[in-house]
Amino acid sequence: MKRDFIISLVLLVLTIALYLSLSLMDDPRAAIFPKFVIIIMGVLLVALLLQSIISKQKIDKPALQSDHVNEKKNPVPRNSFPIGTLLGCFCLIVLYFFVMEQLGFYVSAFLFFIAITFLLGRKELTMRKGGIRVGVAFIFTAVLFFLFNKLLVVQTPKGVFF
Repeated sequence: MKRDFIISLVLLVLTIALYLSLSLMDDPRAAIFPKFVIIIMGVLLVALLLQSIISKQKIDKPALQSDHVNEKKNPVPRNSFPIGTLLGCFCLIVLYFFVMEQLGFYVSAFLFFIAITFLLGRKELTMRKGGIRVGVAFIFTAVLFFLFNKLLVVQTPKGVFF
């Protein structure tokens, strides 16, 4: 897991440099949202850094299950690349951009979040998990509405519903 440590450290340094570069902006109000995103990114990178350090220490401990047990549950080879999932995500992104003007930013974002989470997690899907995903998409869309519409006062594509 040395690779995770190096990647998270390099990305953390680049995130700090990106945060410091925001001081060069003319209008300080224009830097509010980028600062917010960069701070969240920095917190997540610190968490990844700590996780890579902790997982490095746990490597010496013996595993509870051998690898052949996990291979029976997941018969997909480790080196296979899910090209179908990648193409599905790409098509959903393109569709999202095309319908955003007609449906509006918030409705299309809500539908996109639902579609992408179902595409990426379709193997372990149950009714409960599906309901949770719809709820999370609704909460995330509400956060976007509050952030863009109320806090930053940014105009988004209105569409039919807004």
